[in-house]
Amino acid sequence: MKLFYDVNRRAGNENGFTIIEVMIVIGVFAIGILAVANMQITAFRANRAAMLQTNAITRGSERMENLISQNYAAIVSGNETVENFNISWAVSDNTPLPDTKTIAVTVTWNDMAGPRNMTLNHIVAKLD
Repeated sequence: MKLFYDVNRRAGNENGFTIIEVMIVIGVFAIGILAVANMQITAFRANRAAMLQTNAITRGSERMENLISQNYAAIVSGNETVENFNISWAVSDNTPLPDTKTIAVTVTWNDMAGPRNMTLNHIVAKLD
């Protein structure tokens, strides 16, 4: 009969993880979570930029439609600000042909990356 437990004797069932294995798994998991978080931030920024660009195109299209629906003589240059979008339009007479007007509507706005702009062009003919 043994009175003392033999500390050098190995148990037959050692199915656990060592602390090193657990730390490696936690490190790999943390790197994966950081990559996903960075991807989410990038996606948020891209979605915000796309939303602003869509709004700018919408505002510019609305202004262009308003201008081309006016009487030919009433189409003149101007500008306005609508919800952080600066909309300006330049009208060139007799360009590219006589009795035509070229309208250039430019919308500018500020994005996270800096100032942005887009321009729409349209030619209107005198129909009188």
